[in-house]
Amino acid sequence: MITRKDRIFGGLLGASIGDSMGAATEFMTRKQIKEWFGGWVKTYVDLPDHMFLKGATKGMVTDDFSIGYYTAEAMIKHQQKMNDEMATEGLLKWNSDPLYSQCAGPTTRLTIARLRGEKVPEVKERLCMNQRVTNGGGMKAGIVGLFNPSNVDGAIEDALTLCKTTHNNTLAIAAGCAIAAATAKAFDENASYLDLVHAGIYGAEKGFARAEELGVKPAAGCSIAKKIALAAEIGLSHQGDFENAVAQIADIIGCGLYAYESIPAVFGFIAASKGHALDTIYMAVNCGDDTDTVACMAGYIVGAFNGVDAFPKAHLELIDSANGYDLAKMAADIDRMI
Repeated sequence: MITRKDRIFGGLLGASIGDSMGAATEFMTRKQIKEWFGGWVKTYVDLPDHMFLKGATKGMVTDDFSIGYYTAEAMIKHQQKMNDEMATEGLLKWNSDPLYSQCAGPTTRLTIARLRGEKVPEVKERLCMNQRVTNGGGMKAGIVGLFNPSNVDGAIEDALTLCKTTHNNTLAIAAGCAIAAATAKAFDENASYLDLVHAGIYGAEKGFARAEELGVKPAAGCSIAKKIALAAEIGLSHQGDFENAVAQIADIIGCGLYAYESIPAVFGFIAASKGHALDTIYMAVNCGDDTDTVACMAGYIVGAFNGVDAFPKAHLELIDSANGYDLAKMAADIDRMI
C-alpha cells in the first residue's frame, strides 16, 4: 500500500523530474530533439546554450516547479492552506530568485509589479484577453492537489485561488483546475489512470463554471474539458507505441504555451502510458515545444498516482543536490499539515 506521504513525495519528485529533464528540450521540435541529443531524451542532460533559462545546470528545475515549491514553503511556514496571501507570498518569494525571475512572462511580471505597489500603465483591455490563456496557472496548480489528497473539489477551489492571482481568465483557470483535480484524485487507493483523466475533465468543467460565477475575465477559445477528452482518446489509441503516441498528441492537441494545448496533452500522455510514471514524463519531455511545463504538470499527477518508489533514488539525489532541496522533508511537512 502506498502511503499518503509517499504520494505527496512522489508528486513533488515527479514534477521536479519532469521540469528538470524537460528544460533541455524546451521550445525544440521533436526532430530537433532527436538530432541534438542523438535520440529521445530519457535522462538528465546538459542544457544547450540557446536555452531561455540562463545559469541553470543539469538537474536544476525552472520556474515550472519552483513557483509551486515556494508556494508550498509559504503554506508550511504559516501552517495555512491556500488563500490569497499564500499565493502572493509564494509568488513574490519565487520572483526574488534571479534564476527564476528571468522566466517570468508578461502577465506574471505585470502582476508582480502591481503586488509590489509599483505604478503600472493603465491599459484598456479588450473583452477577452486571449493572449493570457497560458499554462502558467496549470504549471503551479499541481501543488494544491498535494495539499488536498482525494479531495477533488477542495483542490479545484484552491487552484482557483492560486491561479487567479496571475492568470485571471476562465480558460487558464479551468486548465489549472484540471491539473489540481487529477493530482488530488491520484491519492485514491483504487483509482485507475482513466480516473485521472475523468478527474481532469471534471476539474476543467467545474473550474470554468466556478470562474464564471466569481466574475473572472472571459476568454474566447475551445473547451479545455473537451480537448482533454480528445487527447485521452488519441493516447488510448496509441498505447504501446511511444513514437506515434507522442507525435499524434503533439500534432493534433499541441504542447505549447497555451492552456488549451499543454494541459490536454498531459492527459493524452497519461492515457498513452497507462499512467506509468516515467513513461508519461518521457513522452512529455520529448513532445517538443513547452516540454518542461508539460512534463512538470504530468509529473505531479503520475508521481502522486504511483508514489515516490516509482522513481529510482538517483533522481531524488540529483534534484535535491542541484536545487538545494529536501523534498522528503517537504513531503513530511505537507503530510503533517493536512
